[in-house]
This record gives sequence, C-alpha cells and structure tokens, in this order.
Amino acid sequence: MQDWKETVERAQQGDLTAFDELVRKFRDMAVGYAYTVLNDFYLAEDVAQEAFVRAYLDLRSLREPRAFPSWLRRIVFKYCDRYLRKQRVLLQPLDSALDVASPSEDPHDAAADREEHDMVMSSINALPESERTATTLFYINGYSMAEVGEFLEVPLTTVKNNLYSARKRLKRRYTAMMKDNLRQHAPGDDFNERVRNVLEGVPQVSFALHTGEKADGLQRSPECFPFPSCLRSCLEFMGENYGHKVIEGHGSKWRLDNAYTYLMGVTGMAFKMTWKEGWYLGNPGLNHLSDDLRKPYGRAFEAVGYEYELLHKKDSTEPEFRERIVESIRDLRHPVIARGVVGPPEECMIVGFDRGGEVLIGWSYFQAVPEFSGGAQFEPSGYFRKKGWFADTESIVLIKGNVKKPPQEEIYTRALAWALEVSRTPRVRNDFHNGHAAYEAWTQALERHEDLPADDMSVLRVNYHVHEDAVGTTAEGRWYGAQFLKQMAQDMPEPGENLLAAAKCYEAEHDLMWKIWGFTGGPERSDEGALKLANPETRAQIIPLIGNARKLDEEACSHIEKALAQ
Repeated sequence: MQDWKETVERAQQGDLTAFDELVRKFRDMAVGYAYTVLNDFYLAEDVAQEAFVRAYLDLRSLREPRAFPSWLRRIVFKYCDRYLRKQRVLLQPLDSALDVASPSEDPHDAAADREEHDMVMSSINALPESERTATTLFYINGYSMAEVGEFLEVPLTTVKNNLYSARKRLKRRYTAMMKDNLRQHAPGDDFNERVRNVLEGVPQVSFALHTGEKADGLQRSPECFPFPSCLRSCLEFMGENYGHKVIEGHGSKWRLDNAYTYLMGVTGMAFKMTWKEGWYLGNPGLNHLSDDLRKPYGRAFEAVGYEYELLHKKDSTEPEFRERIVESIRDLRHPVIARGVVGPPEECMIVGFDRGGEVLIGWSYFQAVPEFSGGAQFEPSGYFRKKGWFADTESIVLIKGNVKKPPQEEIYTRALAWALEVSRTPRVRNDFHNGHAAYEAWTQALERHEDLPADDMSVLRVNYHVHEDAVGTTAEGRWYGAQFLKQMAQDMPEPGENLLAAAKCYEAEHDLMWKIWGFTGGPERSDEGALKLANPETRAQIIPLIGNARKLDEEACSHIEKALAQ
C-alpha cells in the first residue's frame, strides 16, 4: 500500500489539506467496511463520517503513522458497534430510493434492474463474513488486494483466498455485476465536505493573544474586545491587508494591527464605559454599547466596505442558522461571527462545520475558560468544536460582498460624532449607566464596604473581577482610542491639533488605570489582589483616580467636539 507516513504526520500537525487527502483515499473503504457490519449503506456513511471526525481528533495519539488504515478500521468498527448496541432505529436504506419511479425510464425495466440489483447485493450479504468484507472492499473502488489486507490487518494470501472463495460461491453473472453495484454506493467528493469543511489558517482571537506566538518577530498588542478582533481576523483571512505598526512599551516592541485600531475607533468600543448595578460581570460587552447592535456593527462594516447581515435567534430557527453558516463557509469562504456558541453571548469566530452544521468549529475568547467551555472539544489546530451549539447562540453575523466605502474623511467624522454619543449618553438598555455617568456608578460601588467583604471570598472574587474588567477595558480602550485619533490627525491635518489633544487625554487616562492596577498588584488577577481591594484604605486611593479619569474623558470629548466644528 502507498506509504501514508508523511501525509499522516502532516495531518497530525493540524494540516487540514493532508487530512482531506486521507479522507479522500480511505472514505470508500471506511463506508464499505461499515456496510459489511451494518448492512445499510446510508447508515454506513453516517458511521464513516463520525469515524473520520474521531480519527482527526485523536490523530496525534497514533504512534505509527503507517498504521493509519488499520487504526481507522478499528475506529469504524467501534462506531458500528455503538450503533448496534444502542439498537438504534435505522434510517431507510439508500437502496430504497431506487423504488421511486423515474419519468425517463420504463417502469418495467426499472423493476427488473431493481430486482437484479437486490439479488446481487443479497448474494454478497450471504457470503461468510471474511469473504463478504474482502469482496466489498476490493470491488467498491478498485482497491488492491494489498491495500485491503493492510486495512483488515490480514496477510495478502488471506485476501486472495477470500476473494477466490467468494467468486466460486457467486454466480458468474453476479460476479461481473458486483463491481458496478458496489460502486454505486461509493461516497463522492461531497463526503469530505460532510466530514469537515473548514477554513484553514483563520487568525486566532484570544484574551491572551499578546502572550502567544510572535508575529513577524514581534509580540502582538493585546486585543481584549471580541468583535473588533473577530472582524480583524476575518478581514485578514479574506486578504484585506491593513498593515501594522511597530510600537514600544513595557520594555518590549509590539506589533499593533492597524485593522484592530481602526475597528476599535469606528465601532466606538475605544470610547465605551458601562456599569450596571449589582456588580454585573458583562459590563464590557459590545451589546451594551447601544440599544441596537446594528449601530456598532453597521459602522464597522461600512468602514471596511462590506455588506453584512445580522440574524437573531428569536427571529430564526436552528435549520436556518445552519443553512446560512454552511453557505457562508462552503460557498463564500467567509468566516461567520457569532454571539455565544462557546462562552457568554459575546462574539466568536465560526470557521468551519461538519455533519451539515451539526458541529461548529472556530475560535472563541472563552474556549480556555473551564466554566464556559463545557461541551466543547478541541482540534490539533486549536479550533474548538461544539455540538448542540444553537442553545448557546444568541445571533450570527454574516459577511457578504464588497460595497463602496464612503470617503475616509466622512468615516472619520461619523466616528467622532459616534464617540461623543457613546461617551455622553448617560443610560443604555434602561439599566446600564453609560459613558461619563458610569464612572460615578463605579465609584459609588467601591464606596459600599459591604460589597467587598474580606471574609467572603466567593462574593469578593466576583466583585473584584467586575472592578478589574472596568480598569482593563478602560485602559485598553482609551489607549486604542488615542492611536485611532493620532492616525486620524495624520489623515486630516486641519482638526489635527484638537485630535492630538484628545489623544493625549486618553493616553493619560490609560496611565491612570495602570496606577489603579498598582494598588491591587497589576493586571494579573489573584486572591491577594482581591483582598487588597477589600481594604477601605486601598479604595480610598483608587476612587479619586477614577474621578480624574472621568475628567480626562470629558476633556477629550471637548477636544473632539472642537475638531468636529472645524
């Protein structure tokens, strides 16, 4: 048999093209073998699909790559046995489709062909198991005797003897027809797509992106806001190159992706601040930026020149979601952005599917967080796999075709006006303090000593986490806001002075957040940091800094307002 060692090794490293080669080579054998156990080609395809998915997930455990054929056979048998043990009600065999009358064929001829087909298949099924298996595998797609032997883990002479004995048992006429009959049931190229249809190499999104592998020899800048990062990843995958800058900070050189900076600005996430009473963990989410998700989404897609479509679960069904996701990935080769799937309802990336969309594959900010990753599996590439995903999915965003962008100056002007609206709107979604008003709500929460009890770590950890989210998202958001305004000042010199003045305010606000972190031990969260926050003396030093941050934010808005007036 062909030496598959190199192909298997590439697949073990996450090379999806290599795994596709393995599926293409062995799919007929896997389906044929499953048929010899289950006596149902329709169910055999289902089992073979599941076996290939399991083979992909477990591929790194295969110590001897050359043993892939026999290893795959054992997996196929395991799934066949599982179906039989469950005494699952079998679906109607694919053969029954031949009972449907064809307007282009004489009914009498069709009935005769059907009868002859059934007699051939019945004769094959009546063979002893070893002969039936060897015959099916040999004839279903022209596999050699050596290939059949390696798949079954039997000597070549055993395969020859089984085939010789089977031919003697079968009528000569049936032997001639056997090849055609079996090949009718060989799966086509769409079998590969049903096993896996995945966009390879979609850039990762993660809270820990800046701690991962370097890009172009540079550490990536943090990207802790899911939607801008997901859209940045989609654009990069689709060939939209916005480039990057090299910046210095915290003693290192960093890669700053221009697309993420741009999207932080045009969505308004760079200027966001929300606080819900009751120490709410979801304050940073984009869905609290406005009463209507279409506002930030629409601004983002308009600014990058793409149409999009937002579908909510309440207005759709699971089959509709599946169909649209499959169409986007299979036909357009565009990833899909979804809210939820793995984790809370925040944006994640859908980059592939199998079993017609029953399983989704992608990147999520929360896939490494145990409390949110239940039900998820993980592929060698790092992608998550999630079955039963619809219950955890709130909406999907489909990226469609290109459209003409407005002039860049118009995009910038709208972004500035949106930044003012985001910052100066005191309430969103009825119960969220927003913008400048949220700073006051934050300080009031810190002033309530009973909300941060040093003797109740379960409560303290949650409330400390909410506080840290406010510090971290403000620090990152305002820093990216400053970078966005600096770029805008280069592109629009006339209001440049005011834009740079606003950027300076945001940079100072970013620095204040780092000072706040200094009182609890830095951005790395710990119980020690939580206990420091529980100390009233610590909070007495933090609260004035939050007040100063609000003043800087208000001052930045004044400069933006002047820039808009120019």
